[in-house]
Amino acid sequence: MGPYNKSESRTSLMGSPPVSTCSLNSITNLEQTGGAEECVHRYHRLFESAPLVAYSLDQQLRTLYISPYCLKTFGYSDEEIQNDHLFWVRHIHAEDQQRVHLNRERHLKEGESFNMEYRIIHRDQTVRHIINHTIPITHNNKINLIDGFVFDITARKHLEDQLILTERIKVLNDMSLGVAHEIRNPLTSIGGFARLLERRMAQGDPNRPHLEIILKEVSRLEGTVNRVLDGFKRIRLHPVPTDINAILTKVINQLSHEFHHTGIELTTKLSNRIPEIELDRHLIEEGLRSIIKTSLRGMQGGGELTITTAPNHRYVVIEICGLSLNQGPLDKCQLFFPFYREPAFDGGIGIPLSQQIIAQHGGNVVIKNGSNRQSSLVITLPMLRQTPEY
Repeated sequence: MGPYNKSESRTSLMGSPPVSTCSLNSITNLEQTGGAEECVHRYHRLFESAPLVAYSLDQQLRTLYISPYCLKTFGYSDEEIQNDHLFWVRHIHAEDQQRVHLNRERHLKEGESFNMEYRIIHRDQTVRHIINHTIPITHNNKINLIDGFVFDITARKHLEDQLILTERIKVLNDMSLGVAHEIRNPLTSIGGFARLLERRMAQGDPNRPHLEIILKEVSRLEGTVNRVLDGFKRIRLHPVPTDINAILTKVINQLSHEFHHTGIELTTKLSNRIPEIELDRHLIEEGLRSIIKTSLRGMQGGGELTITTAPNHRYVVIEICGLSLNQGPLDKCQLFFPFYREPAFDGGIGIPLSQQIIAQHGGNVVIKNGSNRQSSLVITLPMLRQTPEY
């Protein structure tokens, strides 16, 4: 398409895709040769089949035209969007609304084209990332229309976040593995001599309580080192078609006494649109049990916990909302650092190993910090197996 000429007026018909002034001139020329109708059909086919949202707005941001791909990007039909005069305001993520409003106002005032990357709330209540390329069309220094294109970049953002998180976790894992190997031998010597000394020491020896403290701390450090080293062992998967909702329901039922004991009110929202996926049922069950149990043990004083499942593109998303595992916001890597000790750790497989199980299924576990010192833990699992078996 040719560049927009902002010095010329243009016509945009309700229900017709936006086209540049250059294109309209081409249509005018084609009219003289009888080709205008063919040109219009060509532009219709282009905008209605392209994997992007093309739109045209008036000065009050009311939709004059929007291409059918809006149904996939926003979850609303072109007719619904055209009838909603506040659509381009109400569906912006709350945290991005002020930034988008100020940027849009400034650029439109100057009559300049601009790009904005921000989040929207899809009709299914999932968060989507978009790039909105906005082109004001002016005549006599006054905006007549606003054309633009919206690109859904959710998959790209998800991949970028995964790559960044994976790299950070890899660095931490390499550091922890090196440290674990460095301290294992001297720790074994300390523990061996301390136990030998305990066997030879009389029960009434006044130094015995001090020795027992040493032995207790040595045992704790040995457990930490073993957990680190176990976390780097390759897990062999035996995937079979699995109903992830059934696994979650089973785990929740098994932990019902934990919910009652901690005074936590649980809400579950499990989507019925999730197909069976290839998982190692036993390992996934163990991982989810450890994650949920750790979440419960960290929420002292009760609270509300919401567990949801939903399909999102090629992934199943499990979200545990309402976590409060420590006094400050959670770092996205903190839980996965092999030396991290979960609150009230009870000897289960632990979150680092649970994360490794999910990672070997081609999934991921991340922390989303929220308000009021509460966070969400998001688990993604691919609907189609993406990693080789080991």
